[in-house]
Formats: sequence, C-alpha cells, structure tokens
Amino acid sequence: MTKKAVILFFPLVEEKNPPNNYPWALIYLERMLRQPEMEVILIDERLHPDYADIVKNVADRLLFAGVSAMIGYQMVGGLNFSRTVRSVSHAPILWGGWFPSAFPEMALNSGYADYICVGQGEMPIKLFAEKLLRNELPHDISGIWYQREGLIIQNQNESLCNPKHYPRPNLRLFDINRLIDMNGVVGENSRGADYMASTGCPNQCGFCNLALVFGSKWYPKDMTEIIQDIRFLKEEGHISHLTFSDDNFFAAKKFVIDFCHAMVETDLDLTWEANAHIGYFLKHFSEEDVELMTRAGCRRIKIGAESGDQDVLDLIHKNIQVDDILKMVKLLQKHQIHNRIFTMVCFPGDPERDFRKTLKVICKAKLINPEIDVNVNFFKPIPKTPMFHICVSSGFSYPPTIEGLIAFFSGKFTAPWYDQDFHGQLDTFLNYYYPFTNPLFFRNFSLRKMPFAFLLNMIIYPVIVFRTRFNWMKFSSTPPWFAKIIRFKTKNSYLESVSTYKSRL
Repeated sequence: MTKKAVILFFPLVEEKNPPNNYPWALIYLERMLRQPEMEVILIDERLHPDYADIVKNVADRLLFAGVSAMIGYQMVGGLNFSRTVRSVSHAPILWGGWFPSAFPEMALNSGYADYICVGQGEMPIKLFAEKLLRNELPHDISGIWYQREGLIIQNQNESLCNPKHYPRPNLRLFDINRLIDMNGVVGENSRGADYMASTGCPNQCGFCNLALVFGSKWYPKDMTEIIQDIRFLKEEGHISHLTFSDDNFFAAKKFVIDFCHAMVETDLDLTWEANAHIGYFLKHFSEEDVELMTRAGCRRIKIGAESGDQDVLDLIHKNIQVDDILKMVKLLQKHQIHNRIFTMVCFPGDPERDFRKTLKVICKAKLINPEIDVNVNFFKPIPKTPMFHICVSSGFSYPPTIEGLIAFFSGKFTAPWYDQDFHGQLDTFLNYYYPFTNPLFFRNFSLRKMPFAFLLNMIIYPVIVFRTRFNWMKFSSTPPWFAKIIRFKTKNSYLESVSTYKSRL
C-alpha cells in the first residue's frame, strides 16, 4: 500500500542570516504522526529553499500540508509554500503556530489555510491526520478552526497537556551541524545549540498571550531525558554552549536545582543561558542557589523587565517593582552571570513618562554592570490580551489582511496614543549614548579611532550619569559628525553565536 504523505513546513524566520536554532515546531509535531500509513516529510526552508520539487513529487498522495508560522517574516514563507501546494494539489492546508493562534480569523480569511490550529498543536494534528486517513472531515477536533459557508467554526482548544504523555522528540531528524554552520562554519570553541527543557509559562502578564495559549501551566521534561539530549547535542555538534529557548526556564525552583546538580555531576562541561521572571527568581533563589547555577555552567540569564514605569508594570500585571530589575542586575553581576534585559517602550497611558523612565532604568542597570545587554522594542499589542483591549479603546487596529499585517510588522510602528518622534530619540540613545555608559567602551574601537573614542567616553559618561540622576532622558538627533566618528564593529562572543528567536512581538 502506498503511504500517504504529510508535509510539515518551517518557513524562514529572517530573510538574511536566519537563526540557526532547531525547528522545534516540526520536531514536536512529527512525534505525533508516527503511523505506518504515513510518510512524514519535514521541510525547513533554511535547509531546503528549493522545496517545490519535493511538494510536486508527493502531490498525488498528499494527505495534508502543515505550516508553522510566527508573527513576522515567517508568514511570508508560509504564504509562498501554501501557493506552491495549491498549484499542484487539492490536499487541505493546516496552519499552526503563533500567527494563527493570535490572528485566527485573519489566517482563515486569507484563503491560504483550509484549517488552523489555535494553541498547543500536538494532539490536534494527530487527530487531524487520523480523521483524514479514515476519509472523515476533521471538523470536531479541539483547537481546529475552519470556515463553512462563510462562517468561522471554532473548536476551542483544551488546556495545555503535559508533553510527558507524548512520544519523545527525535533530535536526529535534522543535522545539528548543518544548523550550527548555517551562516558559516563556527569554530570549535564557539559552537552552540538551542534546546527546550519545558513547555508553557505560569505567569499571566497582561501584554502576552502565553497565558491564553498555555493556561498559565508549565511542564518540564524528565531530567534524565534532558541530560541525554544535551549529551547528544554536545557529542554530535561539538557544542560548548547551550541556549534554553524555554519561555520561562526558571519557573520552578526544584527543577532548576535538580538540573544544576545534574550538570555538576556529569562530565558535559557546557555553559548555558536561559530566560527568567525577575519576581519569581528573586523570591525563590538564594545566593547559594545562584552560586550553584554558576558552578553548573550558567553564564547568561535573560529577563523581561518590560518597563521602568511602575504604573506600567502594575498595568501589565508583571508582579515586580522597578527596583527589582536593579536588584536582579546586582545579583547576577555578583556571581559573574551575564545579563540581558528585554524592555518595551511607549505603553498606552503616559507613553512619554514610560519612555523616559524605561531609559532611566536601563542606564541605571548599565551603570551597575557596564557589560549588561539590553533589547528595546516599541510596545505592540497582541490580540486577545488585556492590553489589546486597552489599545483598541485608544484607537489602535491591525491591518485587516495578512499581507497588510506583514507590511505592518516590517515597518516602523507608531501608536495612536503618542505623536512624538520616539523612534529618533531611541535610535540616538541606543546607538550613540547608551554604549558610552560603559566607561571602557572606547576599547571597542580601532587604534586609529581610539583616541577620539576615549575623549568622547570621558565626556559622555558623566553626562549620562547626570541625566540618569536627574531623570533628563530626552535625546535629540545625533550630529552627523558624531555618528561618523563612533561608527564601529564589535566582535561577537560565543554567547552571540547561538541564535534563538522568540515569539515576542
């Protein structure tokens, strides 16, 4: 009997220099489709950009095609793949991932998807495939949405299931070395990979849709499985560093402590990094615990500070105080753990105050630890979250079409609740003032430019200290001569050799 073919497609995350992370969406879904009657074909657009022939070769026995897409550039690749499938087959197309979960109506109305999966996809895709194999319509599956006679039919998803009940993911489905070396061969001491040790997030931040999708649940993998997988990544990919892509790796103290002890007791000798919630971390982990993390190889912790305005933190239910951000920075610096802070600016309410206070807390953090990294984005509301309703009442709306949404996220965002040129001010701050908050920043320049950079460093550093102390965080446009002088390139450390991509908007 000829097997039915199922194609699962992972589009490009970025057009140029795409991240070299595992396509976890495909790996997690494949484990649910291991049936004798089916051949599962996984296509990662990074590895197979010319996938049209693969689709054509199985068109006459294609059971269905699946697309996993986040909000952003992945939508472009997903559309192109759907067009390719439509041109050679009448098989149904199923979209899953963060885009259809956040914009289900738009995903269905686009005409590129016959069905979408909202939320966790493992069980819905298993039942979806089994229904099609029996020549039944997949119309009563939890989490599967579709259109009938112009109406959108919603089968509400069940709450997050513990992945321990599912088959174990197969990391050998993709060549780890091809992924690591995707953008050029990475040296022996700089090789890194990403891994997911848990699923979900227990928090209920008002700007994030993780609570909606996961129901504030969090499930870790079995520790034996985690260590076995990490050993495989090290032996096969010769890695020295591991990035945990979990939404909240530090969500349970016992899990983290057990993992650290396991890393100390094994001979893996790897460094690693992960994401943490500031409030939970400060409340549950002691100085001794953080010291254990260091001995276990932890070298960077990424935290979502979100804002330096306490009113905003309360509005989004972040459950932290502004001072907690700085306490976290001090704690990690004490234990020589690198820190990366993620923030957003210009929330509705008082965007100017939020903007200034957020830049102020960034500067304070930088003055505490000159080596800290920061990521600043303009706040964009995610549908079906508490903050989204507030933004809609302030005049915000997303473009009605998928093509418009792609253009929206590729352009400069200005919300209806502010009219100042915060973009220009932020660009000046991040590129021409913030770096000099490190008094040794001049060392990043070439020998020819170093004397000028040293002079600028000595001038700008006390200016930043003064501005931070007196909350004067407005930055005018940068003079062209200043930008010309300080233009430079820095070398990436092994921490930056591992590319992971979050679904954060």
